[in-house]
Amino acid sequence: MIYALSSIGAVSTLGFIAYAGQSFRSLFSGFTPWALASYVVFAVAGLVAYQQWLAAIVLVSSLVATLFAAAAYFDALFIHVHSTSALVFIFVPLYQLILAALVLLISLVSRFLRVRPTI
Repeated sequence: MIYALSSIGAVSTLGFIAYAGQSFRSLFSGFTPWALASYVVFAVAGLVAYQQWLAAIVLVSSLVATLFAAAAYFDALFIHVHSTSALVFIFVPLYQLILAALVLLISLVSRFLRVRPTI
């Protein structure tokens, strides 16, 4: 589920970037890797999460980040079109990447600090 959600988020982000740039050539800009980086980090966090509760946290945070990005991109490109609407492609991935890095850090810490019973 985490990989599917990350893929859906990445593909929808590519669609918004192509629409904003008015061609598929805009996908080869520097914004594309920046916009997709958070989805890669969410997928890695899903790979690292070995406990069910941790995978649920990764899934929910990935869902929240994907829905937030879709809503922000849709709002900036279709509802409140302004000359500064392109800034959404800088700041939304930043917020997503902060959340993804936090979730990845929690996944890594819980993986390496596994509590083992002494009995």
